[in-house]
Parts: sequence; C-alpha cells; structure tokens
Amino acid sequence: MIRYRRRVSFLNIRETWFNYEYKPSDIFGLNVFMHLKDANKKTIPGVKQIGHTVELDLEQDTATIFANFSSDIRRKVRKAGSEGTVCYFQHDADQFVSFFNDFAEKKKTFTTSKHKISELGDYIKMSFAENNGQLMAAHSYIVDKEMSIVRGLHSGTTRLKPGSDKSLVGRAHKLLVVNDILYFKEQGFKVFDFGGYADNTTDESLNGINRFKLSFGGKVVSCVNYYSYSYWILRKLSKLLGLSGKL
Repeated sequence: MIRYRRRVSFLNIRETWFNYEYKPSDIFGLNVFMHLKDANKKTIPGVKQIGHTVELDLEQDTATIFANFSSDIRRKVRKAGSEGTVCYFQHDADQFVSFFNDFAEKKKTFTTSKHKISELGDYIKMSFAENNGQLMAAHSYIVDKEMSIVRGLHSGTTRLKPGSDKSLVGRAHKLLVVNDILYFKEQGFKVFDFGGYADNTTDESLNGINRFKLSFGGKVVSCVNYYSYSYWILRKLSKLLGLSGKL
C-alpha cells in the first residue's frame, strides 16, 4: 500500500493508493483514496468518482507482451534501438523536474517540483531516454511493491522544442515505454498502469493519447477514487479560484 502526506501551502493532504484501508478519522481530514479496485465490495464514506485507465498484465510472458504491441510500435522501437537511443532509470529529481517542466510549460499543462517528487520518497521511479547525448524523453512512476502495481505519473518529451526531430523523439519515447515495461516486469511487478484513460472524450488530443496507450496491448479498466468531504469542498473551491493544479 502507498500512503504518504503531501503539503499544499499550509495544508497537509494524505493520499492512499490502491488500497481500502482507512481509519474513521480519515473521513474528516483532507484525505484521498486513489485508484481503488473491486469498488463494489467496500465503500469508503466520502465523495466517489469513477475513473478509467489502461493496464498491461505483466504476468504474461515477454514474448506475448511483445506480440501484443501494435506493428507500428514494434517497428519504431526496433528503429530507435538501431539509432543508438539509450534508456535508463535514475533517481535524478533535478534533471527530471527541469526536463518535464519545460515540456509541460510548452504544452500549457501542470508542472511538478522537487518538493512534490521528494514527498513521494521511495514510491517514485524516474526513467530517461537519450540519443547522441541529448535527452529525448522522461517518465516518472508511482510504484507499490506490496501490491505489485506501477502507475505512470509524468511523461514528457522534446517534441515541442523548436527544431526538434519529432520522428526521432517519437521513436525514442516509444522505446522508453517498452524499456520501462520490461524493467518493471523483471522487477516482479504484476500490473503496468499507463496512468489514466479519457473515457468518452471528444477531445482529439486526448483520444490520441488513449490510442497511444492502447497500442502497447493493455486493456481499459475502471477504478474508483474517494475524497473525504473536507477535501472535496477544498477541491471545488480551488477550481473556482483557478488553483486546480495545486490539488
């Protein structure tokens, strides 16, 4: 089970991932229970929100996992390898935050910080892809060794940088995903969660992300998030104030 505190301004928020365990006092504090399965078996008092994600079963043998990648993924991953793209895991918050925030600012989405990374402690892993000494892509994951689940948190590339070779970057990014999948399988994890799925969206950009995640052979599954009433109210207020990225 993953359970940790994150601080937003003067507020302490407790996040619990993948597990139903809670104390009665959690109902009244600022608490979030994320990505719970078998939601019909138990109910946590609070506001319930249904979500979706894409999961890949890592208990399959490696040959089956590869066979379920789309032909485009297999082809581009092979080419990325022949181009000299190198993938690796490294706990380097400075490099990751700088790289990801540059991507997020260009994409006009939420950034992260060293403080947020440090709050996750040993629950976070970071991976990088380089070509010819140039960083092409970076990912971060929240990892639950107890429940054998790894879930994507951040994903960034250099495709939005002026003058970047988008095809080269795209292939490096795909190779990094495959490298990450194989790494976590070797580490004994059972589920690779791609970090969300925009169900029934009409946004073509989100649909493109959905298709990308599904191209690695995973399946769409539903999950449940629970928010304590006090957290839910605070979350609503933050949206009204334009601070939704903080919570």
